[in-house]
Amino acid sequence: MEERKWENMSSDCLVNIFKRLDLDMLLHDVPFVCKNWYQALLDNPLCWQNLVFPRNASESGNYQSRFARFLQFGGANVSAALDFVLNRSRGLATTVVLPSFTNIEDVLYVIDKCPALRFLAVPSHTFVVDYEDILDPVSGDYSFDSLASLDEFAEECYKQMSARKCNYMIQIIDKIELHCKDFVGLSVENAEFSNEVTSAIVSKLATLKYLVIDHAILDKKHLEIILLGCIDLEMLHIRDSLSFDENAYDVFKVYDVYILKLASRIKDFRYGDFEESSLWPFCEESDLLPFPDYIVYDDC
Repeated sequence: MEERKWENMSSDCLVNIFKRLDLDMLLHDVPFVCKNWYQALLDNPLCWQNLVFPRNASESGNYQSRFARFLQFGGANVSAALDFVLNRSRGLATTVVLPSFTNIEDVLYVIDKCPALRFLAVPSHTFVVDYEDILDPVSGDYSFDSLASLDEFAEECYKQMSARKCNYMIQIIDKIELHCKDFVGLSVENAEFSNEVTSAIVSKLATLKYLVIDHAILDKKHLEIILLGCIDLEMLHIRDSLSFDENAYDVFKVYDVYILKLASRIKDFRYGDFEESSLWPFCEESDLLPFPDYIVYDDC
């Protein structure tokens, strides 16, 4: 009996296998097995449907260090590196988990390039706003110069940074509504939820099935709007988030019986400080193999 060779496996079989592999293997292992495997990977965008970057590619360890070398190709904002994998997917990517140092411009670019997108995880760095970001770009002076005290200055800084973070969320929601008609799952970290943000979620992403909110600012009234408006939610995870309701900094201290009753219809409603990956339903909906621990964004 003639021995069958891996390199002679049909293209359809290879694609069915490759689309279940993580991004690291697609970039650093599969292309170097043989020419047939490399060609199958290059010719079939279905292999690149699940683009899952590690939480922090700069961490020690073989997996992260290999990603660090790859991302250096894209420079400081990794735009070119993201463009590389997005071009391979040719608009067919359905799951994108972005690396922890992705900025807002890169997030919006990814959404533009992925009309088939169903699941998106946005890391904390996207919503980081520094004091320098609210300086006057011409003179270098602060854009507010009539404040009477340091406390007023700090309060005004916070207001402007908060407004900037909310604006980023609205930009992401608007882009998703415009380009991604089959979108069902969103994970955000370090975001801030205002009346405008929650209204945008309810009006433009009302068919969400999965929502993960991690290390965010989320008041009870905003959570209530989401629960009442997103009636298709099957999973809602709220992890290590804060609230300013009634001067309570633990959002879960202000979740009353009414909120818990609203959430009772959701199959998987979790809140608090839990360690397991919040993105596992994204994996089950896609063809990707189970997400490893590095997908959980613990810090930036």
